[in-house]
Amino acid sequence: MALLALVIAILIERYYHGNQSVARDKLSSDNWYFSYLRFFDKSLGGKSWYQGWVKELFEVLLPAVLVFVIFKLFDDGFIASVIMLGLMVLILVHAFGPQLPSKQLQGYFNAMSHDDSQAAYEYAKTYTGKESEDEEQMVKDVTETIFYNIESQYFSVAIWFVLLGPAGALLYRMLLWQQQENKLGLVGTKVHYAMEWFAFRLSALTFLLAGDMARGIEQSKGMFFDLNVSGKELLNVTATASMGSYIDGEEEQEEPSICASNHCAISLSQRAGVILFAVIAVATLLGWTFV
Repeated sequence: MALLALVIAILIERYYHGNQSVARDKLSSDNWYFSYLRFFDKSLGGKSWYQGWVKELFEVLLPAVLVFVIFKLFDDGFIASVIMLGLMVLILVHAFGPQLPSKQLQGYFNAMSHDDSQAAYEYAKTYTGKESEDEEQMVKDVTETIFYNIESQYFSVAIWFVLLGPAGALLYRMLLWQQQENKLGLVGTKVHYAMEWFAFRLSALTFLLAGDMARGIEQSKGMFFDLNVSGKELLNVTATASMGSYIDGEEEQEEPSICASNHCAISLSQRAGVILFAVIAVATLLGWTFV
């Protein structure tokens, strides 16, 4: 059922990214989650016991636990299975995205192709959230953000969906929302770090397989099992190194593009995604998945 849910969710993603980006953004809206947080803050914020790890349990773990319980209670029978499949797809589509880098960076690529450095800088700043010192640094920041966004918005969601079911995908997404708003507490920070540490390393292996494996292994050896190396750091090193031979090929062209690494990062991520999906499909057929 996990594989079927993923296939349906990917088809829905493909439809919305090609037709209705506004409607797609609404499907991934975090409004309900922050309304949920405000409700508990308003109702229990003044209670002395509603502090620290208890508050974090209500804010992050409670929705995931409720989803887990629902799937455990209603997992028998054809009708229940169809309903649960629909709910799986809904949670996956909600946790994915909302937009692929290729769509988010259309303005940036157009500006770069027309040598409009100022416009490209503004687009890059919006996408990365960073103020780059020069054009070379801007391209590097965009490349790293492409890898992180694809990983955190798609690959990690799929991995935790397979490992822990819909509750895992939702838990990771809620932690990501809190991190983006700088609202993660001590417990949430540790859980988020652990989830990214593991999922990003699985994804890094797919980038090695999809790109320049020799260079990727050379640059990242000794980092894979280091608990102090975050998932984001490991992914950036591995994925960037795995682009090596492809970037070298671009540089040998008569008119290489300044943002060749950005295009290469998107292409490499797409190939890594195909490999990851194939691994998930095999794991599902072998019965190694949670759902």
